Amino acid sequence: MKKKTNWFIKIIMLLFIIYIGLFIASKTGFYEAKVNKKTLLTNEAIKQFEQDIEDGKEVDLNNYIPKEKKDYANFLTKTADKITKACEEVASGSIKDIWEFIKILF
Repeated sequence: MKKKTNWFIKIIMLLFIIYIGLFIASKTGFYEAKVNKKTLLTNEAIKQFEQDIEDGKEVDLNNYIPKEKKDYANFLTKTADKITKACEEVASGSIKDIWEFIKILF
């Protein structure tokens, strides 16, 4: 006799795994690394600009401005990020409420 598949549990587990993956990706510091890299490039461009002025080279502003990279975020990634943030808020609130309840008991 076949055992019925509990799709609800499978979907919840899949959503939880996706949540954990997105949470880890957002907390690893990808955005901070991107901002630091941009700052480093800007500092290097300033040094190169000053060096070119000292050397008497022709200066063009477009040579020192880093080109913007395309953002590949799409509807799915934005939606997943919103869901992750909502789950995080619910989980944080629930844990806080449970902790307050435990403090009342003891």
